[in-house]
Amino acid sequence: MMFSFLKGRGIKTPWHLRVLYFSTFFLRVAFGALLLLIAKYVPCETDYEGLLNVAIIAVPYPLAEMLTANYFGILSDRTGRKPIIVFGTALAASIVLLYTLSNNVWYLAAMHGIHGIGAAATVAPAIAMIADHAETCDRGRQMGWFDYATFLGYIIGAVAGGFLIDLVGAQMGFLIMAGLLIVSASMLQLLVKKEEVRVKSESLMAWHNLKKVFRIREVRLMFPIWLIIATLLGLAITYLPRIMLSEDISGSMIGLMFGAAGVALGLFQPFWGKVSDIVGRIPVMAYGVFSILGIIVIALLFSDSIYTRTDDEIQFNLMGLIPLGILGIGVGAFVPAALALMADCSSDDCYGATMGLYSFALGFGAFIAESTGLVIIVMSGDDTAPKWLLYFAAVLIFLAAAMIIAFFVSGAVRRRFGNRGSAGDD
Repeated sequence: MMFSFLKGRGIKTPWHLRVLYFSTFFLRVAFGALLLLIAKYVPCETDYEGLLNVAIIAVPYPLAEMLTANYFGILSDRTGRKPIIVFGTALAASIVLLYTLSNNVWYLAAMHGIHGIGAAATVAPAIAMIADHAETCDRGRQMGWFDYATFLGYIIGAVAGGFLIDLVGAQMGFLIMAGLLIVSASMLQLLVKKEEVRVKSESLMAWHNLKKVFRIREVRLMFPIWLIIATLLGLAITYLPRIMLSEDISGSMIGLMFGAAGVALGLFQPFWGKVSDIVGRIPVMAYGVFSILGIIVIALLFSDSIYTRTDDEIQFNLMGLIPLGILGIGVGAFVPAALALMADCSSDDCYGATMGLYSFALGFGAFIAESTGLVIIVMSGDDTAPKWLLYFAAVLIFLAAAMIIAFFVSGAVRRRFGNRGSAGDD
């Protein structure tokens, strides 16, 4: 009964969105597994070389996603969401198959870049589809379900990737994940009807539409915070698996650790989205930012209470993990509330362009994470690279916390003095 309000007060999730969530789940399972598979597949003679090679391979993906995300979002406003998502998923499936041809670092980097184009084509149109079909009073909950499908897919994918490494190896793992991507594309193609075109005549030029979106005050203020969150996500999913492998943690154990933390976190995504429907978007976004801040502070200042390393193994302290678990529940609060805020503030004829900005932020943040991480790895050397990556993450989250406070205060001041905060008022 306590969580009965999550049912959406009698509002049913449209069929289009149910299929989208299942398809998104399979899509992200494949992507989540690839992070570990690539980390194992890349050749290396030392742990440092392995981390460096992963960084080189990782950088083209977010760069390609960043450069094409807004275009696909705008294109989906004009052609419909479904064909763009199916195209992106099919492209990703093809590239995953091509990974198996060579483990050359530069070949993998090139393939990974094209893979990023496929990712860009799936994200913005999918979120725009939610904005198209979800009721305004239920939008936060629906964004939460999408984020839950995304996050749970990544986590299940990480678990699957870890076991695939140990059971069948990276190459066979790529083939299995390509099959999942084909299933995802087929579900959308067969079960979702093509929607009506939203806009027919405006330019497809990204800069023109970005200017239109950035006229929205809330989007302007939120974008740098979202960029930081995306950068932190990029740091975690790119470098953490390789660092854990270098610590002689098995692929299966890495997968189980990701799964234990991620399933618990992901279960709360619809909850936080619905809470934002009730109490407002900004408080929920702020809670998410400060939860991430708490985790990084603990990892930076109190790592000895979390685990101890001996010559043979790493031992985790259960009592030290409890605060991380509590804070981890709130980590998922930011994204569904922020997605709903973006949809709230934009007009329905440019949802694709607005959500393209979200995908652009994901790609740009990951590009910052992976390119900066590459620089840190090269400059810091073998033993200290993980520590400097953590310092970099700490600086970013402190900036995000300061920005969310400024966001909240500026909104309060505008309300206090009677100024309107409506979209496009500047």
